[in-house]
Amino acid sequence: MEVNEQVQLKFLGVDFPHVNFSSQKPYIDGGEIHIDLEPKVFYPEEDEKIFRIIMDMTLMSESFFKLRIVAIGTFELSKAIHGEIKHSFVNVNAPAIMFPYLRSFISTLTSNLGNIIGTLNIPPQFFKGELEEIIPEDN
Repeated sequence: MEVNEQVQLKFLGVDFPHVNFSSQKPYIDGGEIHIDLEPKVFYPEEDEKIFRIIMDMTLMSESFFKLRIVAIGTFELSKAIHGEIKHSFVNVNAPAIMFPYLRSFISTLTSNLGNIIGTLNIPPQFFKGELEEIIPEDN
């Protein structure tokens, strides 16, 4: 009987290259907060085993504040794969692994802003479907 080696997904970390917060006036707890999250995937040409999940998240409460954060999570597969298994890793597993880091970053950031906003605790998100792929332009 032949035993196939399982493909493993390794999380290499998350970077936050863009954080932008603006406030018109202190946020009064209880106002509705809109969350817009657009995860995308990027496949570097130099290595088929590496991919990056880019989460562009905006939190906004009309007339109070706007917070935009871009987070980039880097992942590595134990071997190059294609098809349904890779699809599952990229579109479900990787965003689910990365999202708690984004939630934690937001909670820590907003708790350090004092009375301007208060600590924001973002609810868990469930990821399914196809992530849009980022394709770099030639120039």
